[in-house]
Amino acid sequence: MSAGTHKRGVETYVSKALALRERLFYYAFSRGWGFIMTWAHRVTGVAVVGFMFFHIITLSGLYTPARFASKMQFLDNVLFAFLEWTLAIPVIFHALNGGRLILYELFRIRNDRQMIRWVLGLSAFYVFSLALFMLMGDQQVTAGFFWFVVVVAGLISAFVISRKLWPTGNARLWKLQRISGAFLLPMVSGHFFFMHLTYQAGHDVNTILTRVSHLGIKLVDSAFVIVVFFHAGFGLSTIIGDYAEDKRVRTALRFAVVVILSIFAYAGAKLVISL
Repeated sequence: MSAGTHKRGVETYVSKALALRERLFYYAFSRGWGFIMTWAHRVTGVAVVGFMFFHIITLSGLYTPARFASKMQFLDNVLFAFLEWTLAIPVIFHALNGGRLILYELFRIRNDRQMIRWVLGLSAFYVFSLALFMLMGDQQVTAGFFWFVVVVAGLISAFVISRKLWPTGNARLWKLQRISGAFLLPMVSGHFFFMHLTYQAGHDVNTILTRVSHLGIKLVDSAFVIVVFFHAGFGLSTIIGDYAEDKRVRTALRFAVVVILSIFAYAGAKLVISL
């Protein structure tokens, strides 16, 4: 490759990046950063749904522990660890920005600039803290105590939102979407952090099987799977409603979402209960 060709390739990449930045700032100044955050919330939500599918498929290998152990051994490298870490970015952003939307809608906290800074700042703190713990190695945190604290936090969060939201005249599914989001905020961020705070808990087949053999963990994980897929399904249905103009296409897509997510929710719950 000649120097001129390489230069043009770099210039093309830089010009595209600048154009994307200009487009981003155009929408930010014309429609507000809240619009950008809402758009990013949907993109990260779709990305998280894709991860959920991959996660269930990967964990299904636990039915044959030897195959799962072999798969984990294959994925035990620096590249996969980096990909796991980068996945924390859309996960925590989606969770914290969902919290911002709940505060905006239900508690009338409308200082967008300050709230967006909090979301981005806390997301960065979470991601880099996770990186630090991943570099430090297995921290041997007690699973029972950790999940007791996280579940209690999730239930309190869901209870507060339900008390605030349920008497309103909004649709029930919309209410359940917000309540499930409040429950998932500590649950999702806690789950992702725990799996890397205690590396063996998310990667060693014997540790995983020992953990999920407890009745309490089975109940928590089953509820977690069901709530996650309900939340994802409603979110995808909302996106379809906004972008699919034809009623028949909209109905078909929503039906497909319900079927696919129901299958994965059943597979995930069955996996947790049967192990």
